[in-house]
Amino acid sequence: MLLPAAAVLSLAGHVWAAQTARSQRVQLVRARRDAATDPLTGLSNRAGLHEALAAMAGEPYDLVLLDVDGFKQINDAYGHDAGDAVLVEAAGRLADVLDEVDGACVARLGGDEMVLVCPSPAPIAGMLGAEVVRALAAPITVPGGRELAVRASVGAVSAMAGDDPLRVMKAADIALYKAKAAGGDRAAEYDRAAGLPQVESRPVVRLRAMAGTARVLGGAA
Repeated sequence: MLLPAAAVLSLAGHVWAAQTARSQRVQLVRARRDAATDPLTGLSNRAGLHEALAAMAGEPYDLVLLDVDGFKQINDAYGHDAGDAVLVEAAGRLADVLDEVDGACVARLGGDEMVLVCPSPAPIAGMLGAEVVRALAAPITVPGGRELAVRASVGAVSAMAGDDPLRVMKAADIALYKAKAAGGDRAAEYDRAAGLPQVESRPVVRLRAMAGTARVLGGAA
């Protein structure tokens, strides 16, 4: 039976409205995802890291902070395309480390700084840091076919339920510099027996680089 013209128009209007609503939802989901994603590596960005830490509020987790040893020299010697290739490959390997862990997050803070966060009922930050070093051990091929041996300095800390995430990040930062001072290409774990460090209010160089993280993580404390 043929539908009256008015009914056909009404049905078409409902279909159009449903398609429009679906398109808007898809665009909203995409916008939210893009806002929390680093465009170069596909990892989470600072906002994505904030979301992950907020979801872990009230439970223990392990956090690993790293930067690539000699990354500026890679850019200077081989060009920024090579530097980008190193970051993209390193990001993929780090994502694989936590690929099967529910609630885990791998984020790029900026430059060559990256963070791994993993819910953990038992403190295994040292093991996670060592796994990161192993994941980056194989050479990385950059544009032009050259293989580069890429190493990283890694700072690890086990956070307890209720810890201030800014202080956890600072602890990981201290451990990272301990690894770097020992020659890099290794992980160092922050000693929780000393208590978490206070976050300095004065603008030291590394805290300036982490200012964006401070802004988004402040609400997760």
